[in-house]
Amino acid sequence: MFLKRGFIYFIGIFLIGSGVASIIKADLGAGAWDALYVGLSHRIGLTTGTWVWLIGLIIIMLNAWIGMERPDFSAFLTVFILGNVIDFALYLLLDPIQLTGWFPKVLLFAIGFILIPVGSGIYLQARFATNPFDKLMLALNQRLNISIGLARFISEFSALILAWLFKGPVSLGTVFIALFIGPAIQLNYRYFNRLLNDQEEWGIQSDNT
Repeated sequence: MFLKRGFIYFIGIFLIGSGVASIIKADLGAGAWDALYVGLSHRIGLTTGTWVWLIGLIIIMLNAWIGMERPDFSAFLTVFILGNVIDFALYLLLDPIQLTGWFPKVLLFAIGFILIPVGSGIYLQARFATNPFDKLMLALNQRLNISIGLARFISEFSALILAWLFKGPVSLGTVFIALFIGPAIQLNYRYFNRLLNDQEEWGIQSDNT
């Protein structure tokens, strides 16, 4: 079953990374964290994917400090793989593509927006190497005794401010992602939970969230 979970995990991460790269390439506005990575890449150097795992490592340490516990370095696996997939898709697969006019940009943005929640819905079924940004939301929820929604808002808004300061691609697409990516991920999570999980075989209780 470990191989099955590993396959699901890698397929999901690959789809997420490809979706992120597609949205960045479309240049209509990226998600808050993704816009931060691009801004850091443009202003400081290094690839966008490298910033994914560098910021991820910082968040892992921050989570440990907030939760007063040991750093969960297993979470680094997710951001490391994700960063490399983003670089592969952004600088190799998508780099030769020239987007002229609004239609191809909107189309590529839409493809990316579809890939991210589908990939998230698949990857979350593996139940290991959690994204450290998801853990940040939970850490804030527990440490500050606030709702998950407010914790997510604090996390995303902080990333948005930093992305703006580093002149990342913050635009209308950023607003669209902020409004609709959460429900889209939840919808796909429920679908793939029913499709992929044999709960008795994996010893996992069904998650109805």
